[in-house]
Amino acid sequence: MESIVGGNSPQRIRIRLTMKSRGPAVSLLGLVAVLAVPALGQTTVPGTGGVPTTQQGSLSDKSAAVLRVMASANLFEIESSRLALARSQSAAVKEFADRMVGDHARAANRTRQVLAEMGASPTATMLEPDDQQKLDALKAIANQEFDRAYIDGQYTAHVEAIALVRDYARTGDNERLKALAAEALPLLQSHLDHVTRLRDGAKPR
Repeated sequence: MESIVGGNSPQRIRIRLTMKSRGPAVSLLGLVAVLAVPALGQTTVPGTGGVPTTQQGSLSDKSAAVLRVMASANLFEIESSRLALARSQSAAVKEFADRMVGDHARAANRTRQVLAEMGASPTATMLEPDDQQKLDALKAIANQEFDRAYIDGQYTAHVEAIALVRDYARTGDNERLKALAAEALPLLQSHLDHVTRLRDGAKPR
């Protein structure tokens, strides 16, 4: 299955990801993204307040695009979890949200370290439009529906993040970033296991 997301730049790439069944809620994840990647030296690739991405520099289009998507995803995890800490009435949800803020902030610092070692320069930081829309929708949801919406969103976000990171760890074209992706996978899987227990267990209050 393929999905095409348009962009203003004439330079576009396609990343195709497939994930095998993971629990009853996911039979097959086909994640196909067409990302508008800035032409070299023209514009910056947006990232996150936690995981800076870079001027394209010596990075390929694919590597720059993966950094862009994962940076936005990381910021979404942090910001939505901060919102959960403020609004949730469930101790279990707050415990998970606190873990997300801490773990994704550390992941941001690790990515910043690797980019610095590569000589890549951080650029402006922001959420991708889809992630901004998801965050805005979560902010607008009624209090009694918040916990379930937050947990469902975290579940989906981690399924997609694992698919993207696993694919890059296997097929990426930058060895340093491939190693970083492989390093991140166990933590992301741990997050998915945690949120799955919340999602499939007792409904948050």
